[in-house]
Amino acid sequence: MDICLKHGVIVVSESGEPDWGEVVSRLRILQGLCGDIDFRFMRASYDWDYGWEIPFVSVERLSFVCSEEAIEQLTPYRVLRVEPVQAASVPGDRLSALLNLVERGAPSVCMSDLVGRRPRQLRLGSGEEIFDGLVGMDEQKLMLMKLSRMVAKHGRGVVECLHLIFEGNPGTGKTELATRLIRHLDHIGVTDGTQRLVRVGGNDLMAECVGQTAPKVKRVVDSACGGMLLIDEFYALGSSAGTYGVEAIDALTEQLDLRRGEVICVISGYPAEVERTLALNRGLRERFGYRLSFPDYTNEQLAQIFRDMSRGRGFMVDPSCRLDCAFDRLRRAPSFSNARSARRLVDHAVIEASWDHDELVIFEGDLERALVQSLASQGLGRVGF
Repeated sequence: MDICLKHGVIVVSESGEPDWGEVVSRLRILQGLCGDIDFRFMRASYDWDYGWEIPFVSVERLSFVCSEEAIEQLTPYRVLRVEPVQAASVPGDRLSALLNLVERGAPSVCMSDLVGRRPRQLRLGSGEEIFDGLVGMDEQKLMLMKLSRMVAKHGRGVVECLHLIFEGNPGTGKTELATRLIRHLDHIGVTDGTQRLVRVGGNDLMAECVGQTAPKVKRVVDSACGGMLLIDEFYALGSSAGTYGVEAIDALTEQLDLRRGEVICVISGYPAEVERTLALNRGLRERFGYRLSFPDYTNEQLAQIFRDMSRGRGFMVDPSCRLDCAFDRLRRAPSFSNARSARRLVDHAVIEASWDHDELVIFEGDLERALVQSLASQGLGRVGF
């Protein structure tokens, strides 16, 4: 008996998410009525150009049978493409499925074959509003939106990788932007929709005993699959005593290559220290295709951040407050940390205002007292807390 092996893709919905129960029922009917064809249906995915697609592999046991005609005659679905199998070009998971079909026939399709998890409702629109309120990050936001929209339209194969480097001093918004980015990627369908963000420090990737670092790195990367892995203080891997840091870097390089289409990794740290750490493994540097710089905030931007944070606490800032002068003084402190210093100043200003008066307003006197407390908390004195 002649056997023809094929693989292809069908479109089950071009606009909106399909009724997966109905899809499963129709595909089971197709399997039952096509005695001379065994179909195996794979995990569904969403394509911005075509809609919801389901890849399949088939075994045709008579030469005159045609998978494409059978699907379009017995279902309302459109066949996007169907091609004879050429083993060299078939992904490994589909080739394995074909071998199982030839040997044992097709199992009845079930919901978990197609969606794996409860399908989420697609949301239309660009998702730009997710980045609203970020001060001084117009260039970084534009870069990330261009990149993510390209991948949403054309798939992850359109770029070598989606791993990113965020370089900047403390408090310049690197972690905040990463948090917004995973929400944006979920919104447009690049990641799995669960807001999966695994945040670790460089030290968290190293084990205490020889031979345990590589498995630890693998577990961390596995836990972020479907979403984003954010590695703060990446320099810790390069400054680690002994070989554990290098072992972690080597293991991370391997895992990011193996899971290239399943996880997005963002490493964050000071520019010079990130560069020194990447230099320890040339392969790791090549895994990161995009670098974003986060310069220190200007005094004007810090003043805006201060007003925004105060508003979030329910307080207005009196126009007479000399915020530029306050941030000039904070900037000279040895532990100045941009938006973190602004947040600390807001904390103290709210306390001083609440103690001094009942109005939900931060006045110049409140700001002056808060500045003294904030500078003291940064190591310039012992006053306050």
